[in-house]
Amino acid sequence: MNIKSLGTRFFSERSFPLSLKIMIFVFSCITYLVLLWSYQTRFISQDEGRLILYFFYVLIFCTTFFSGFAPGIVFALLSSIYAVNILMPGALSLDNFTVTDLEIFPFIAVYFLIAITVDWFRENIEALRKKLVENEELHAHTRRMEKLALAGEIAAGITHEIRNPLTVIQGYVQLLEQNCESSEQDVYQLVLDEIKRTNQIISDFLRFSRPDTPKKSLVQLNDVIDSAVSLVYGEAVRKNIEIYFYPAHGLPQLCLDRDQFIQVFLNLFTNALQAMPNGGTLSVSAIWKEKRKTAVVRVNDSGQGISPEALGKVFTPFFTTKDAGTGLGLSISQNIILAHHGIIEVESIVGQGTQFTICIPVDDTCQVAGQIC
Repeated sequence: MNIKSLGTRFFSERSFPLSLKIMIFVFSCITYLVLLWSYQTRFISQDEGRLILYFFYVLIFCTTFFSGFAPGIVFALLSSIYAVNILMPGALSLDNFTVTDLEIFPFIAVYFLIAITVDWFRENIEALRKKLVENEELHAHTRRMEKLALAGEIAAGITHEIRNPLTVIQGYVQLLEQNCESSEQDVYQLVLDEIKRTNQIISDFLRFSRPDTPKKSLVQLNDVIDSAVSLVYGEAVRKNIEIYFYPAHGLPQLCLDRDQFIQVFLNLFTNALQAMPNGGTLSVSAIWKEKRKTAVVRVNDSGQGISPEALGKVFTPFFTTKDAGTGLGLSISQNIILAHHGIIEVESIVGQGTQFTICIPVDDTCQVAGQIC
């Protein structure tokens, strides 16, 4: 253990710089040594020495407040030694002990009481200061979120209006495709595919900016996962990817929005398939944890994995590592899971694969059409 760490521990946790703490403590010790030397050399009288005992109250207060509890206790101990020299110059024994000697005990008690009390107040001041900083950061975050919400509403309104001319364009392109020559059909089909992709991006953005309220009902999670697997099975076969689904045994019906959770699993499965362009394995397992009343779903792929730099950003809106991605799929999935009081986590090793873990607790207060699930 180095000197700096020892110094930090001795001077405790204060918001003041370590140099200031050391300076205050050293100043108090030098002052103490000067006063003690002055009394020992009879430079000051005993009556003046008694007055100095009250001056130690100030030094103990400053030392404890600025330097910490340990320095304050040390200086209170030194002050007690000085008080013994002033008030009890002779050796303490039962033979020469008088009632006057009892005067020393209030001084010693007050010395230590000051150190303890000042440290308690200082800790509370530190805690209050930390709370004020946290509250200010929370208010600033709230203001930023309000601005983002307003910007999101404006953007959502603009996006909604874009869909109207886009629908008209799609209709006319489809009409032209029906009357075009066979050599031109590929061009029209490409335009239609891009229009559909643009429409999907707009739908994802609207879903992100204005998330739908979950329409919950009693569903079997195994069936939801199986439905999502069947939707990507054809693409998996084309990409030479094997899918394994291990349903949970004893899993009760959960109160969920079926369509939203199919969307969640579709996002995860699609990302997994895209991470395995040369084939691989997609494993989906569901587990029912009876004691915790929680369903756990793990989605594993043997794909390329996610770099450590990108791993912490996968749920950030509009963050994507794909050329044609919107960066909203995982963010929307996380919002859906959070709306069901669940959590989603991700682990990944580059070159080995990625695992998403979803935990969904049983929601006994879920209501559907006025009835409790």
